[in-house]
Amino acid sequence: EIRDACQPNPCLNGGTCRPTNGNGGYQCTCPSGFTGLRCETRDVCNPNPCLNGGTCMTNGVGGFICQCPPGFSGQRCEDRDPCASQPCMNQGTCIRDNGGFRCVCPPGYSGSRCEIRDACQPNPCLNGGTCRPTNGNGGYQCTCPSGFTGSRCET
Repeated sequence: EIRDACQPNPCLNGGTCRPTNGNGGYQCTCPSGFTGLRCETRDVCNPNPCLNGGTCMTNGVGGFICQCPPGFSGQRCEDRDPCASQPCMNQGTCIRDNGGFRCVCPPGYSGSRCEIRDACQPNPCLNGGTCRPTNGNGGYQCTCPSGFTGSRCET
């Protein structure tokens, strides 16, 4: 007599047993959230614990690791990376800061996104003249030392 491998049900956690090959073999179809030959292992990636389109991967020790898409970080991809969009202009360096970001500007640039060119870097005034930015749009004015005149103290 051939024994029904599915009586009693060897599948755990509500798994459905299906006999195979007629000589005592079986296959378990596991419910959502479980995996393994007998549905004995909790599938930590089902449902997906990763947020914002992250991909869940089991780590082999009962836990998981989220691979986050560009622009997100954190254990579950829960943190939006404010630097992902490269908000700093003119080769400024973006640094995450208190949930937001700040830009470290290269010499000659300023502003919250390094968008303002400093017309006085490098100093366009000649003969020891002192440069003063005027309108924040690349304009400047030179204060010339005594004995020199011209828009750049050139004469």
